[in-house]
Amino acid sequence: MSPRRRRQALRRLGVHLGPGLLLALGGLSRVRVLHPEREEEVLSDHQSVIYAFWHGRLFLLAARLRDRRAGVLISLSEDGDLMARAAERLGFHPVRGSSSRGGREGLRDLEAVLAGGRSVGLTPDGPRGPRHRAQMGAVALAARSGKPILPLSSASRSAWRLRSWDRFQIPRPGTRAVIAFGEPLRVPPEPDLEPWRARLERALIDLEHEADAAVGRSPAPEPASAGEA
Repeated sequence: MSPRRRRQALRRLGVHLGPGLLLALGGLSRVRVLHPEREEEVLSDHQSVIYAFWHGRLFLLAARLRDRRAGVLISLSEDGDLMARAAERLGFHPVRGSSSRGGREGLRDLEAVLAGGRSVGLTPDGPRGPRHRAQMGAVALAARSGKPILPLSSASRSAWRLRSWDRFQIPRPGTRAVIAFGEPLRVPPEPDLEPWRARLERALIDLEHEADAAVGRSPAPEPASAGEA
């Protein structure tokens, strides 16, 4: 088997086994939720919201959001096809698009999902980074849709940390973990959204630090100039 076909076979295997493994590992963590009233209040007021979280912390959050059938933006690439199937198996509603190909169309589709009463989840530093550098997508979607952004983070006392751009974390079985909700951001339809992008970036960094502190971990060093307006 050629290397290319071997990679394709492994990716297909991941689509079938990955969702079950993710839910199994996530279910073994002892998870405490910080500030759950923030989610309850914003959903009561708006029915649907834009969940925003860093790419490296999404493992625990996937199980939290799957029950809401949240819409997620997935690349139009070949790998994105496999990711979309995995997302559906997890209970998400995949919307195809990216920051480089079909991005505007993807945001319009997410806006329609929000208008239909279903929340969406976005990783402002995904899919390729830089880590902890928020892009404009979530803020633009909030301004267009009128729906608030709800910052979200997670942390595990003990976790495997991948050597990837996002330092992706996978909680070890039985570890103590938290999921934390931040204060919602309501973005007005202003022509200059850069201050709101910087505000979201700072909010997500601070929330991650709060989650890390709650499980007794020191926060990892931030990339140079991250969070600066």
